[in-house]
Amino acid sequence: MLGLLIAVGRGTARWLARVGALARFAFEALASLPTLPGAGRRVAARVLLNQLRFTALQAVGLIVLLSGVLSYLTISATITQLSRVGASELIGELMVVVIVRELGPLLTALAVVSRSGTAITAELATNTVLGEVRALEGLGIDPYHYLVLPRLFGCVVSVSVLIVLFDVIAVFGGFLAAVAFGDMSGARYLGIVLSNLTTQDVVLTMVKGLVFGAVIGVIPSYEGLSVREGPTEIPQAVIRGTVGSIVVIFLFAALIVGALQ
Repeated sequence: MLGLLIAVGRGTARWLARVGALARFAFEALASLPTLPGAGRRVAARVLLNQLRFTALQAVGLIVLLSGVLSYLTISATITQLSRVGASELIGELMVVVIVRELGPLLTALAVVSRSGTAITAELATNTVLGEVRALEGLGIDPYHYLVLPRLFGCVVSVSVLIVLFDVIAVFGGFLAAVAFGDMSGARYLGIVLSNLTTQDVVLTMVKGLVFGAVIGVIPSYEGLSVREGPTEIPQAVIRGTVGSIVVIFLFAALIVGALQ
């Protein structure tokens, strides 16, 4: 029994130390923003644009596919059953609560983690192993300015924009399913959905975009820059960054839902 308590205590201490290190890393990255020099801003802006192109633009096709298929399958599978019991009005609440508010932000964040989160960790880990981070420091360049901040802000903006795209495509996919499988006109479907969509839903969705984007920007960057032992540690860093981001995203999603109850 004592051994179990000791193991639990050590695991908790390691977890708390890791959370503290991540929080310190995020704070130091944001605190470095005011010290970004003029020349560095141009370089950081270029890196930011590249990050936006990779994280947002190149992920549009994946997000459209996920959103369209999910909403089409969900609405087509439920609208017939709801119509049979005279509860077709619930289709709007189903769309808003389940897809727009919950699954939209969550699936978008998971898609970005699988694409950009892994790429960020692998890129920064490779830079660290090859000595490029030390070279930047030797030239008097803050690695936070060039390596972390553009990726952090790029992920925040990209996730927020992609969530909006996911929700718009989800409503359109549900529209197609409602017209094809349900005894419902397109105008009536849109009216039901829009009547169930509140300002709180919009604000909550954007908050999730900011939070999930920050998580994807911070954890993979931290894991990539924490590599020390050599190239063999890069795959391990990618796994830690990906799994850690997914776990924290689910935790934040659960905390936000719990806070609203």
